[in-house]
Amino acid sequence: MFVVSNSLSIDIESLQESFPRLLPLYVKNTSLLLIGVCVVSLTIGVGTAWLVTIYDFPFRNQFEWILILPLSIPTFINAIAYVGLTDYAGPIRIILRWLGTDLYIDIMDHSGAVFVMALVLYPYVYVAARSAFILQSASLIEVSRSLGQSMSKTFVRICMPLSWPIIFSGLILVVMEVLNDYGVVHYFGIPTFTTGIFRAWLALGDLQTAIMLSLVVLLFVLFLVFLDSIIQRNKKISNENEDRILSRVPFKLKWIPFFICLLPVFFGFIVPVGQMIWWSILASTIEIWLQSIRFMGNTSILGLLSGTTVVLLAIVLSYSNRLSSKRWYSKSFPKLSMMGYAMPGAVVGIGIVTCIVWLNPDWIYSGIIALVFGYSARFFAVGYGQTDSGFEKIPSQFDDAASSLGKNSFTSLIKIHLPILKPVLMGAFILVFVDIAKELPLTLILRPFNFETLATNAFQYAKDEMAPRAASSSLLIIFVSSIPVYFLNRIIK
Repeated sequence: MFVVSNSLSIDIESLQESFPRLLPLYVKNTSLLLIGVCVVSLTIGVGTAWLVTIYDFPFRNQFEWILILPLSIPTFINAIAYVGLTDYAGPIRIILRWLGTDLYIDIMDHSGAVFVMALVLYPYVYVAARSAFILQSASLIEVSRSLGQSMSKTFVRICMPLSWPIIFSGLILVVMEVLNDYGVVHYFGIPTFTTGIFRAWLALGDLQTAIMLSLVVLLFVLFLVFLDSIIQRNKKISNENEDRILSRVPFKLKWIPFFICLLPVFFGFIVPVGQMIWWSILASTIEIWLQSIRFMGNTSILGLLSGTTVVLLAIVLSYSNRLSSKRWYSKSFPKLSMMGYAMPGAVVGIGIVTCIVWLNPDWIYSGIIALVFGYSARFFAVGYGQTDSGFEKIPSQFDDAASSLGKNSFTSLIKIHLPILKPVLMGAFILVFVDIAKELPLTLILRPFNFETLATNAFQYAKDEMAPRAASSSLLIIFVSSIPVYFLNRIIK
């Protein structure tokens, strides 16, 4: 609301110099990244999901959750790792020189940005595609095969069209992450809407340009949400509980699916983590590790405050919806409150800055309250989705029984629902905490002076051309972010 209302009062003449010149550049670069990352993520995510759902091959059960691991690496940390791998002192160039040649490798362009982003964002598509394939009736595949259709034709003609609405939801998350990214595009020197917002506000102090750029991104995001709601109307899910018979791969070819699934995990997780471990051995000192642990404390404080806020608000909203499921606001409020997750962190940050400027300009950067508020707005959908799913699984007879015993709704919540939902609420808190640990743009805009988190510390070292010193903070982020993989795999199943 603040972004839209402030954009209406902006002096257009003050924007005529730079805005018409910068807007086409931002549109072009952002569009190239979006198209490239979506194509690569869709190819990897859908392909690997189809293999682990339909075929039986060595280590298939392990790949079900291992393929989600790259999601624990923030995009900018993956970019730092691959720049270190391919520079003059990196292992790839060293091996090439040892072999008698020295090939110049430059990944700091559009194609390199697409590569490093897609390697850690494809799990969004993988999770959605695998969920869609699991939910489909196994009879559809059996009937198609009995009519003489090959597995590839069955995939193209039946499974993919039926799964597309759910897969598109995963693809929307990839688009949101690319729009939200600041670390990779700034590190690679690619002007996008996010870098434009940062440049206008933090470098030039031009809040008007930042608001207008945020408005453009906001309108695009609202269009995507509207498009997703239209596509979701065609979603078809089978309610049949059927045992799926995995297709056996011929003995000579059984390792091909294994290596296909291994490649994204190798390049998206093993390689960057290996590079960070190597840097931590070479460049990290006790002083750097102690500094990273201190920043881990700052990250933990923000995560605890924001995660607790999100979970408490999610409980209130989910339980209110349960008590008033037939009223109009039971469907409207959740959709409105979850819109924050669709907004890039830079847009949320600028919206909060304009709000603070309107209230009292002296409050900017005065504390972490604005950060907690920004995190709660940005990641509320993560906590609410988990919590509301948990409430839906509790039979309504529990409420009726408590009511018949003279207990009010609040007592039922405390004594019945919350004890049952304890694992769900813990999972929601962990997912929110991890998203906060990885968040960079929102933190950079709203953090108080001299307040560093693991993400901002790693990014600052990379920006100052001291990437090896970012290894300790990066490894701590990856370690914390790997925790939800277990919960995510259980949710899918």
